[in-house]
Amino acid sequence: MKGTINPIKLNEIIEYEDLLPETFTGTSLKPGRIVQIVYWIKPGKSFITYDILDGKKKYVNIEDSPSPPSVQRREISYQTLFELNQPVDIEIAGVKRPSVVVSINIQWNDEGTEISYGVTDRTDTTYFGVREELLVKWNPAYAR
Repeated sequence: MKGTINPIKLNEIIEYEDLLPETFTGTSLKPGRIVQIVYWIKPGKSFITYDILDGKKKYVNIEDSPSPPSVQRREISYQTLFELNQPVDIEIAGVKRPSVVVSINIQWNDEGTEISYGVTDRTDTTYFGVREELLVKWNPAYAR
């Protein structure tokens, strides 16, 4: 799956003054530095959240919303090896189980990019946070 999103830049600083009600309204953003961008993909829905560091406070999973013109955005491209609703095998306690991809989570931070998946097996149990590297190990036909 390939795509492009337009989030606030990583390490962009949102000033407290930018978010004052008399300056800018209608945002859930918090003042501080963007330390992580997360793109969530689920059937029929996708959205962006941020982790924002403000001194000793860390705000997590702050949903993207309109931002003042002073806050810079940048296009980011992504590519995943697996798609929503794709059948895959997972391994639980050494036993392979047929499953299906139900969500995709892409994270960008200073350490790089990490892609993980939510997969549901035949017992209707969903496992979130399954790293792409692990899915490739269990499904070698999809190795790049």
